[in-house]
Amino acid sequence: MTRPLSRFLLVSVLLLGSISAGAQSLPQPAMPPQQVQAQTQAQALPPTPTAGTPALGRLRVFDDWAVACDNRLSCSAVSLLPQGAGEAYSVLVWIGREGGPDGEATVELSGAYELRGKIDLFVDNVSAGQLIAARDMARANGPSALKLIRRLGSSYSFDLRVGKASIAAPSLSGLAQALRYMDEQQGRVGSAGALAAIGDKPASLARPLPEDIHFPMAATDMPLTGPVELTAEEQQGARALAKCGGRPRELPIDLHPLDAGHVLALIACDAGADNVSSIVLVGMGGSGARNFQYARFDLMPGATGEPGVPPLIVNAQWNPVRGSLSSFARGRPLGDCGTSETYVWDGTMFRLTQARAMPVCRGAWEWPVLWSATPREAGPVRTASGGAARSP
Repeated sequence: MTRPLSRFLLVSVLLLGSISAGAQSLPQPAMPPQQVQAQTQAQALPPTPTAGTPALGRLRVFDDWAVACDNRLSCSAVSLLPQGAGEAYSVLVWIGREGGPDGEATVELSGAYELRGKIDLFVDNVSAGQLIAARDMARANGPSALKLIRRLGSSYSFDLRVGKASIAAPSLSGLAQALRYMDEQQGRVGSAGALAAIGDKPASLARPLPEDIHFPMAATDMPLTGPVELTAEEQQGARALAKCGGRPRELPIDLHPLDAGHVLALIACDAGADNVSSIVLVGMGGSGARNFQYARFDLMPGATGEPGVPPLIVNAQWNPVRGSLSSFARGRPLGDCGTSETYVWDGTMFRLTQARAMPVCRGAWEWPVLWSATPREAGPVRTASGGAARSP
């Protein structure tokens, strides 16, 4: 999820008062080719998942809402700051619908600031019920969520109140189109179960769910603990590969064990105000005799760029317990736009488990999911800890 880091950044910037400069004048983040192609083909149905290269879902922006569906036909829409607005939302609205005939609907309200207690909902200035917030989030599921979503999609205003005080009024402009897009992608148009394109066909009408994408994680026969050390020769071999702009970098190598025979090496390449890009290498062999090569990915990270360029991870995060490597490329310091990918190591390559994106910088700290897959444990839970390379 993008919430913890992005929301923290959002609150920080709000406190500094810098958001009033306006989101519309700021540059949008560069999008990976897969997403650019997806936007130009937005009216097509979601791709059927295969065991090969992941095909990211298509993301659309309708006025003040962004919407996308992933390879599992799960769709989500998120509220955006209206163009030219002078201040950001204090509450973000997220609408989700699972795919398939029994796909459940969900509405979530998440707060940039503290959100707790009773939240009164008013649609077109008429009471639409109440949600209870805890830990900065309020949620409705199932039939109650479906009813609320349909009402929002056919209305003009949405006001969130605590007592008599309004705490947020997210725009509904574009929501009807976003909901219809979800209906189209899930095959619900004209059915009694649709969100916006409601008709007389059975509520169970929907595209069948594609098969889940499963793959094994790397098997380990022992807990992986302790720091990784490289000899001078190993460090030299790694740095010889990690060249940025044709020159090697002498920054410390961030090392993490992947399994008994492989080591992850992250070498910082470029650092800017918002992002730090690292070249991703994998070392093979025993201690003192490792050979390094560029890491393989089933879908290259979005920041990698042109074909033939070494794989780049932005603001890399390695989770040794989950065995996951994450990239979070911010389009600006606020963290409300960019791309995010999470991978797991399967023993030979990094496999994409989740991809999110937000192509416009308009206050959203939650991004729609474009791809999801489920790794299967093939060995003990990882307990490894990494560290910087130590010189002999």
